[in-house]
Amino acid sequence: MKQKIDIKDGKTKLFFTSDFHLFHKNVLRFDNRPFKNVGDMHEEIINKWNHVVGENDVVYYLGDLTFAKAHEISEVNRILDEFNGKIHFIIGNHDDDKVIRKFNRFETINDYVELKVTHNDNGVVVDTLVCLFHYPIYSWNKAHYGSIHLHGHSHGNLHHGEDASYYVNRRVIDVGCMLTDYQPIIFEEVYKKLISVIIKK
Repeated sequence: MKQKIDIKDGKTKLFFTSDFHLFHKNVLRFDNRPFKNVGDMHEEIINKWNHVVGENDVVYYLGDLTFAKAHEISEVNRILDEFNGKIHFIIGNHDDDKVIRKFNRFETINDYVELKVTHNDNGVVVDTLVCLFHYPIYSWNKAHYGSIHLHGHSHGNLHHGEDASYYVNRRVIDVGCMLTDYQPIIFEEVYKKLISVIIKK
């Protein structure tokens, strides 16, 4: 799916995140998440989301939303309603497509998105192609022509650090929430991290 967004005027901010794993008790241990229980995690995720995302901003969520059972779905709806902004959803391996569509909270739902972002780079307006997929992929469209790849799924296990230093010259980064203090990461920060990694080489 091809999509585009213009953020050069600064009126709309663009964010990315993934892998909340709502109602997944074991993820607290797997990721060593700093929460007492899933309820504590849910409320902290809401607070951190709304601390950076405004009503007119756009968030691309890159999969693995919830492990909720049927009787917990209403709570997931409540959490989604609490989030600011417009949310585009990319399906993860733990997401049931039918359940995700029933939430009726997402602008679009896709397996894969190629997002053309029009933005400012040191005062120059440029277009950057951002390839969004739940899984990390070895190569992606226009990888050798300046495009970047954002993914979730790996919980930081591919590079062992949110600065993406493992991915020198790869233009790829894991946007899993556990790597960004459980709040969405803004496009400009992603862009700066990946470009700075290339410059260091």
